[in-house]
Amino acid sequence: MIAIRSRGDWLSARVSCVAMAMVASIGTAAAQDAPADDLASEIIVTAQKREQSLQDVPISIQVVSGKALQETGIRTFEDLGPLIPNFTVVKTPAANIISMRGVASGPGSPSLEQSVVMFVDGIYGGNARQFASPFLDIERMEVLRGPQGALVGKNTNAGAINIVTRKPGFEFGGYVRADYAIDPSGPTVEGALDIPIADNLAVRVVGKYSDVDGYMYNSFSNKDQPARREIVGRAVLYYDNGGPITMTAKYEHADVKVDGSPVQIMSALKGRGIDHVKESGLAFSNEFDNIRTDTASLQFDIELGEHTLTTITGYSHFVSKNRIDADFTEVTGASADFDMNFNQMSQEIRLLSPTGKTIEYVVGAYYQVGDLLEERTTGVLFAPAASTYRIMDQDSRVWSFYGQVTANISDSLRAIGALRYTHERKSATYKRFSGPNTYTDLRTGTQVANFSDSLREGLIDPSATVQYDVNDNAMVYFTYSRGSKGGGFQGAISNAVPFSFQFEPERSQSFEAGAKLSFPGVGHLNLAAYRTKYTNLQVSAALPSPDGLSAPFFTGNAGDAVVKGVELDGLIRVARGFELIGNAAWTPSAKYGDYGAGPCYTGQTPNGTQPGSCNLSGLRLNFTPKWAGAVTARYSGDIGSSLKFTGSLTTLFQSFSRRDSTRDPLAVQPAYAKIDARIGIGAPDESWELAVIGRNLTDKTTVAFVGAGGLAATVFSPDSRSLTVDAPRTFAVQASYKF
Repeated sequence: MIAIRSRGDWLSARVSCVAMAMVASIGTAAAQDAPADDLASEIIVTAQKREQSLQDVPISIQVVSGKALQETGIRTFEDLGPLIPNFTVVKTPAANIISMRGVASGPGSPSLEQSVVMFVDGIYGGNARQFASPFLDIERMEVLRGPQGALVGKNTNAGAINIVTRKPGFEFGGYVRADYAIDPSGPTVEGALDIPIADNLAVRVVGKYSDVDGYMYNSFSNKDQPARREIVGRAVLYYDNGGPITMTAKYEHADVKVDGSPVQIMSALKGRGIDHVKESGLAFSNEFDNIRTDTASLQFDIELGEHTLTTITGYSHFVSKNRIDADFTEVTGASADFDMNFNQMSQEIRLLSPTGKTIEYVVGAYYQVGDLLEERTTGVLFAPAASTYRIMDQDSRVWSFYGQVTANISDSLRAIGALRYTHERKSATYKRFSGPNTYTDLRTGTQVANFSDSLREGLIDPSATVQYDVNDNAMVYFTYSRGSKGGGFQGAISNAVPFSFQFEPERSQSFEAGAKLSFPGVGHLNLAAYRTKYTNLQVSAALPSPDGLSAPFFTGNAGDAVVKGVELDGLIRVARGFELIGNAAWTPSAKYGDYGAGPCYTGQTPNGTQPGSCNLSGLRLNFTPKWAGAVTARYSGDIGSSLKFTGSLTTLFQSFSRRDSTRDPLAVQPAYAKIDARIGIGAPDESWELAVIGRNLTDKTTVAFVGAGGLAATVFSPDSRSLTVDAPRTFAVQASYKF
């Protein structure tokens, strides 16, 4: 979370309301003598399919530069989440949860498409596992909050993440960066090389190797887990002779292997608290989470007079294998496998009109085909030993047309309208086998279920915006938008039946008002207030069985939910070389409406509208604290004529929040604050640097996710819960060299 110093150099400038109020009076005066070009005067984003200044885009956006990610040592979305209020990524036993403004797809099914979609260089990634190493050599990441379906694409019902990687340069050069984590320990080495082939043709080769131990000690296996080994390679070919055609071709391969799982058990009766010690494992196998991805894209930008025609062809493939100890204890009572094999091909074409006209427009079309094979196995390892093996094979076809028109009514007033129509067809086949558990081969047994289902739907997502420039340095806007997330299937769950295998599309309706204020030579301040209502909200949660021996996941449609809040981000120059950067989110209301048949927590007496369910109407959404934010103080200055010093101190804070999908009183995270810091010394031209990075310096222990105890509640302790604990205090040293 560091200041942006050029178009792609630093984190999106942001500051909390309290920090801005405290420093605005002194910061403005102190910055009057600072040259304006020392500040980031323009941050370029492509949230509306064309390059624009962040301060001109009527969307609540946080921008994170690739340089900021490198310098703060952020490797995964779980690390990034706390730095961006209203954005949360947590690891659960089955799948990652990506939440924006309190809305997420839930942990129940890894095959379920996300409500917050990622795009990497224009390639759609609806599955949380589609991009194994998304932060490698990126130029910037744009986090777009709120429904974005009209222009950005399908299933961006809660928001979107747009990642732009670096293109090759036409001069020979590159960089090498090496990090060494101290505790947990292990190296990470990353580098890139630009190789000119001709005056208008160049290649960029990028590689990364990482082998870092886990932050939890597993007394069962005597290992630090989850240990992560990562090997990634990318090649980019770029052609640009000044027009009329530019071409970018990219291929990337990633191989990530994780030994162990961060999930542990909590039980007061058994003395298992919230810590970084895990006592669980499997007698016949290690827990693991391995993924291999291949991504390719080919983009042409063609000048047609004053217009620009862009085509993007994309391919995405991944294979993942994930095994966990399903009872989460040393009893070795159960295991579970979550395996997927995914392929996707896509084609997008769009036409951009010239800017500066009375009418500006973007029109485009998108086509995508995908195939997903999901295999899940649950094995009970005590008498009588048994297993269930499930398969879901899903095919999908999507095509959509979209457009946006901007009417420049005057020099100060603009009206923007956008519309997307999406047509999607999905079909799925489900099979389930039950049989004895042979420990070494769980995928055996007699077929007990075999059925198919299909859906066909057409969804329309409109948006309308009025934007007014108060003056050259202030803009206000008001937006109405609707979003949608397509329907789907339960996945390879253990209790699927034909009548409930399919669930309905999710819809959202949002109102947002905002202001973007620039203070030349001083900084800027951005504000957004919103109200979003979700109907047919898709939820995925564990539903404990009547006998308490299992908690199978079920995906379906809840009633509705309403989220209201305010987001603030900004930067202020206090003195030359000294900046305060921060962001904050206030979410006073984020709760379910009518949700009478929700999940119960372990031990709760069902009180819902359906047998075995509980009434969650009025419950606050999980992962949605009322207050959250981050404030960074950063200083950069020369030491003599040969060295440059940089230092930053970041405070992250959140108020009370729930960490599961029920009313469980044990699944809460109290308010907390954490402190990160970085100190670096290098060359004034930034050709080399040595730095020390510290995260969570006060060693706060916080919980990322809490789930039902499942089998552990029966065989271990009735108050058992599974949970994922965030990393403790960590340190790393970093060395970088540019050439």
